[in-house]
Amino acid sequence: MKLKIAILLFIIGIAACRKWAPDDLDFLSKRAVFNQKIFAPTLGRTTLFSQVFNTDNSSTPIKFRMFNVRYKSNGQPSTDLDKPLQVLVWKTTYTGLEKSLEEIAAKRVIETHPAWEIRPESGDFVLWAEADSSFFRQQPDSGYLFDVEATNSGGTNVYKDMSLMPLRELPYIPSEYDPITGKQKAQYPNPADSSSFILQYNHPGINNITNDDNNLDLKSDSVRVLFHKKGDGSSLTFKFMDKDSLPIDPAKFNLTPWDSLLHGFNKVMTSTEVSYQVAYPIPLMKYRTRYTSPNGDGSQAYVKFSFTRIGYGNFRETGTMDLTFSIYKKGDWEIIFYFRNNPRFRDE
Repeated sequence: MKLKIAILLFIIGIAACRKWAPDDLDFLSKRAVFNQKIFAPTLGRTTLFSQVFNTDNSSTPIKFRMFNVRYKSNGQPSTDLDKPLQVLVWKTTYTGLEKSLEEIAAKRVIETHPAWEIRPESGDFVLWAEADSSFFRQQPDSGYLFDVEATNSGGTNVYKDMSLMPLRELPYIPSEYDPITGKQKAQYPNPADSSSFILQYNHPGINNITNDDNNLDLKSDSVRVLFHKKGDGSSLTFKFMDKDSLPIDPAKFNLTPWDSLLHGFNKVMTSTEVSYQVAYPIPLMKYRTRYTSPNGDGSQAYVKFSFTRIGYGNFRETGTMDLTFSIYKKGDWEIIFYFRNNPRFRDE
């Protein structure tokens, strides 16, 4: 009997405590931190910095807010990062199997976002692409400082002096231009003599292509790759030029799968070039498809040109030339392959 009374009193006591205890509050750890405080994205391309906030077992959701944006050089307030941009955002998944530009366009919508945005539920940061990124302070400028507030019902943490130091826009990669100075990259064979230098160029991969002059194999640096924006449309053209700057007929690359070379449409092939209507950027997003580098993470496109001929000894040979690249700025682009030594397409 005494045991039953004791148990009853214990239960009543617990109920009373619950009745009068305050509601449970969320927990926000003082050791919850951003794993990254300095951001140096390249302008002109949408860049996501994800999973940069460590909650340290804090209760979620946590609300994030960026404030007190200022120039690092003088501490003066800045509204640059708040500039509203009209940007393309995927509303349904890109697969790489889309059959037309219209099908791709139907999967994207235009939204308005600040140029540098913190996602309020995750603390992720996004730099949004913009047609004209000149309003940003760019390196070598020291860029911007900003503070971030993280809040839940358990409290508020403030993270001060986070830094954004954008690199200047590189419309395509590989790029021969320096992302800080904007000048063409150069090698200095003699570090003590700055007047003597060799300008750097982009080169494709080359395999089993013969020099038509001496029957030796061409090396990668025998071909220069130039990217040229010739208009404001939405196309991509491939051209091949010999050592005299005369066009090489693309049909000579007779094993190239022109209809599936890249995710483009309405192919037009002439004796001087091959053109496609495309959606930008290329690739459209970081996602592995048949059109991206086979050894990459889906962030770069890949094209391969090949041809066959009869070599010495009546053996059939296959020559290939490939390029891994990205183009971020919409336009009518040309990729031009300049051969410093002419390739041999003819049979022996």
